[in-house]
Amino acid sequence: MAESDGARFGSDVIVDLLIEAGVEHVAFNPGASFRGLHDSLVHREGSPQISLCMHESIAVSMAQGYAKAAGKPMAVLLHNVVGLQNASMSIYNAWCDRVPALLIGGTGPKSKPRRRPWIDWIHTASVQANIIRDFVKWDDEPHDLESVEESFARALAATRSAPCGPVYLCYDVDLQEDPVPEDFVREGIGQYPVPSPPAASADDVAWILQAIEGAQHPVILAGYVGEQPESFQALVDLAEAFGAPVIDTGVRHAFPTTHPLAAMHVAGLLESADVVLALDVEDLHTPLRHRLVDDPTLTLLNVSLSGLKLRAWAHDYQAMVPAERLVTASADSVVSALLSKLRERPLPEAKVEARRTAVSTAISAARLAWRRQASAAEARGVVPLERVLYELSKALEGVDFVLGGGTGARLEHKYLALDRPRQYTGWGAGGGLGYGVGGALGTALAQPPGTITVDVQADGDLLFLPSALWTAAHKSLPVLFVVNNNRQYGNTVEHASRIAEHRGHDDGTRYVGAGLADPPVDLAAMAKSFGVWASGPISTVDALTQQLAAAVKIVSSGKPALIDVLTPGF
Repeated sequence: MAESDGARFGSDVIVDLLIEAGVEHVAFNPGASFRGLHDSLVHREGSPQISLCMHESIAVSMAQGYAKAAGKPMAVLLHNVVGLQNASMSIYNAWCDRVPALLIGGTGPKSKPRRRPWIDWIHTASVQANIIRDFVKWDDEPHDLESVEESFARALAATRSAPCGPVYLCYDVDLQEDPVPEDFVREGIGQYPVPSPPAASADDVAWILQAIEGAQHPVILAGYVGEQPESFQALVDLAEAFGAPVIDTGVRHAFPTTHPLAAMHVAGLLESADVVLALDVEDLHTPLRHRLVDDPTLTLLNVSLSGLKLRAWAHDYQAMVPAERLVTASADSVVSALLSKLRERPLPEAKVEARRTAVSTAISAARLAWRRQASAAEARGVVPLERVLYELSKALEGVDFVLGGGTGARLEHKYLALDRPRQYTGWGAGGGLGYGVGGALGTALAQPPGTITVDVQADGDLLFLPSALWTAAHKSLPVLFVVNNNRQYGNTVEHASRIAEHRGHDDGTRYVGAGLADPPVDLAAMAKSFGVWASGPISTVDALTQQLAAAVKIVSSGKPALIDVLTPGF
């Protein structure tokens, strides 16, 4: 390692690139393979803010939540092969979720004579990215400082272009720690634009409009659409212009939950639809079930970019979908093009108004029934989940909040007012446990002062990586964790019940290998040990309302809080 006499080093150049790219945050669990970068981040003015995590998966989950909340990437540093392996599940989550993220690894030294015995050998790989290459958009390992800038610019463009996804850059420790040559010159990365997203042809747009105009009961199924403020409003305008309900699949926050046409969870609409406009929905078989193959009365207008993210290793691309045509285009661009045509020639107003009236009446009745049922839900020794969400909605009245994590079934959309872009940042997408807390922390990093983040947190997911709570306390992030504590891995218990019934076994064994009640974990005590204000276990509605009020007050002051609520299941 060269002596420092005020010289600049390779890691300083990399940090300069992060600053030029507008990267504001970097998360990591520390490691020697990026000690040069670590030092540059600490000492370079204007560097991204550091979030110290106790596990690499937490760091990547933070980047995933941040990207969905901020609409841009943050950086994650991953310590050679061991940190990369720890992070691999969360990287897969981010890949499935189509989020931009700059993953930066350290390796080496690649020069064998410069390696320390043992440790530098076990922490060096022949192309380190091989372990994650099937679920990142691009990776690179530049071997000299002159190659770093172009590599970084390509990675930045790749991660931000549609469909988005994580990228991985790996830097040799010698590259990081050697002095910058006196004749080294950077050109700047601003000259390299992010590629424009694919757009639909005029023929595609006309085909969609013709089908919607002729429909009796059209439905919009929203996936990867509506993230930017202008596109969020555009989808509202399109729904109103069509008089069509919008079912938000929840992979992004595409539509305001209190709008008269917001139809998530409203029964019967998809079943009776004759035309469905699917806006970049990767899994259409779940919401449409048998209708895709068995119902000739259904016309599917399928707009998607999913075909552009195929990989050989994982089948995250979902089953193929039969349709007249597949429009490979950005859903936002299609919405914009449709609105442009509708401004020239609106649909017949009488027909649109009849649709709006019928649909909004059904939606309003469903919402009223949900709230009535939830407000009266009770159970001995536990609080029904619907009641938890209903009381949470009341506790958040008048509070500026975003939802950084919710239930797997998106039940919170029935009760919470989520009415602005990026107010809900979804779930882990890849199905890997341990995302919830880290994702909520990343969401919180992206919020302006005065906005709190709420995480409706499953107990099993929390116990997977509970040390994420330490980062919440360490950074004093205003996050309210409401733990849905049913003391079980609920998905496994449900599967156990189904297979026991099918095989004629005793359903009483469904908790074997899936229950978390023997012994029960004191989640509040655990949270307090990490420095987070906490209360619980809570088993009555009265206690829930009192502790929610106290927790909201704590979080509004700028600190994290956790309440552990016992819910049915154990």
